[in-house]
Amino acid sequence: MYYYNPYPQFPVHRQYPAVDVSTFGYSVTAFQKTVNEASNILKRFADPHFASSLMAAAQAGNQTEVDRLIKSIGVSTPVTAKYTPSGILLTIHAEAQGTQCCTLTMYLKWGK
Repeated sequence: MYYYNPYPQFPVHRQYPAVDVSTFGYSVTAFQKTVNEASNILKRFADPHFASSLMAAAQAGNQTEVDRLIKSIGVSTPVTAKYTPSGILLTIHAEAQGTQCCTLTMYLKWGK
């Protein structure tokens, strides 16, 4: 018994547009800035006094103070902070050409 196969047995060749790396280049440049700002955040988090203030605000559930402390570091890209009793999740959003292009997410453990 034979079955009719309506699909061709040879691959269909698709025509793709030429590669344009300009948008990717803008994203890479924006992400490099994001990585530098993440480094500045980590340097500030390494200060025991700052870390203590940040953890105390988080423990008290004071999101406004956590946001203020992170903003006081002086980063220019938006940072979203979420915390739990065991750590803090930071998401840093970068823009290129007026739109969000890349995101760096860091999770730092501070409890069990």
